[in-house]
Amino acid sequence: MLITGQFLAAQNSMIKITSADGTEMIFPLSDVQNIVFRDSAMMVNLKNTETLYWLNTKVTCIRFNYPTGIKTLPTEPSVSVFPNPVQTNLTVSGVNKDIKINLFDLKGTLLQSIPAQDNSTNIDVSSLPAGLYLLQIREQVVKFIKQ
Repeated sequence: MLITGQFLAAQNSMIKITSADGTEMIFPLSDVQNIVFRDSAMMVNLKNTETLYWLNTKVTCIRFNYPTGIKTLPTEPSVSVFPNPVQTNLTVSGVNKDIKINLFDLKGTLLQSIPAQDNSTNIDVSSLPAGLYLLQIREQVVKFIKQ
């Protein structure tokens, strides 16, 4: 079974820090390198700058503000790779015709580039040494074991 996903970084995300005395500091989350808590203080280190912000009073709230909404991702056909583990012929189904199926070893070396056939493509892997391999099909990566 193949499970794929995509991490979506939220653009325009903010971090808002409120201290006990009501002081608020707001930073674009993409600008924050790290946040360090030491004793009763909090330090915000920003990327690409030497600016450090200290809050020496008790921090009462830290909020991460993300834009609301759902981004719809285009659905890709369900890709199946079988048998896994394989000895001689690997079958890849659910890939549109002429889409490239790239076969890599774990060093990242491209071993083969195969154009997909009508919904089912057979790949001869009999000459490969036993081990773990990767198939790249567009944005998806599927691992398989050669026995």
